[in-house]
Amino acid sequence: MVHWACDTWGDERTPWIGAGLIRSFREHHEAPRAMLDHDWIEVNGQPAAAASAAFGLLALPTAQDWLAERAFLAAFAWTLLVVASLANQLHQWSHAPAPPLWVKALQRAGLLLSAERHRRHHRAPHTSDYCITSGWLNRALDAAGFWRALERAVTRATGAKPRARPEPLWSGPRGARR
Repeated sequence: MVHWACDTWGDERTPWIGAGLIRSFREHHEAPRAMLDHDWIEVNGQPAAAASAAFGLLALPTAQDWLAERAFLAAFAWTLLVVASLANQLHQWSHAPAPPLWVKALQRAGLLLSAERHRRHHRAPHTSDYCITSGWLNRALDAAGFWRALERAVTRATGAKPRARPEPLWSGPRGARR
């Protein structure tokens, strides 16, 4: 959802999230392999901080009491946070020319996003294949028209048009890997 939202709405000037989050998604379309030049903290810092805050909220006694009688919802929430906190790392490995062998094995098994599966998203206009963790859900969501339906719902609710933004502010670093 975050990937779809950042590719679809707003721009680098969007308050609170434009300069960091949206900009990084847009830069990535211009130079997909540039993320390989970033260290672990640069790649994983934001999702880890967000997940830590969410983990903290879920660990509060009030949340624990509420979730105690909702085992499935609790398991779903905790699992979603774990996967979300790893999303950028899993995504980076889908661009790596030689990911760790255990990662490559999980990519081949379809449990992690592979370069082959992720390549479709990097074709302009970047309007499909938003899942950057495993990729297995992409085909179903795209075939069902999920993202376009969600865009129509947002437009009806807010009047905003998807991908209605000026040219990107970012032109990419010289020599950035593509």
